[in-house]
Amino acid sequence: MIFDKLDNFKTYICIHPYFEDVFHFIRNNDLTQMTIGMHVINEKSFYASVSEYETKKKSEAFIECHRKYIDIQLILKGHEKIGICNKADCIEYEYNEKQDLQKLEGEVDFISLKSGVFAIFFPHDGHMPQVRHNDIEEVVKKVVFKIPVLKHL
Repeated sequence: MIFDKLDNFKTYICIHPYFEDVFHFIRNNDLTQMTIGMHVINEKSFYASVSEYETKKKSEAFIECHRKYIDIQLILKGHEKIGICNKADCIEYEYNEKQDLQKLEGEVDFISLKSGVFAIFFPHDGHMPQVRHNDIEEVVKKVVFKIPVLKHL
């Protein structure tokens, strides 16, 4: 997992060949104007998913991870907490290949995601998104870039 200021994103483009494309997309587009839904970024099979939702109580959220995609998460409006943990420290439930989603059960620590910062979650990173910050329900608009995991990485 990586958690940093958006101003530092360029530091991480060496990690994955598609991260540079994400960097340029972020720099060259007004993300706050992106409509809700899926947006194809380019021909390299990665996309951005924009959603808007009300944050939840921790008891209503769940830990998840993915196998096919790396998540790069940015808040466009609002503020949320995201629980984080290592998949190896959790109980694993059945993987849903169609949704690229595996639910986990375990203990999490929290980071605070708001405008101006980002988080990157790799396949071994359990994450529990959409949790209320300071127990205050609010509407959040978020973009999640879904970057395919490459076999040689």
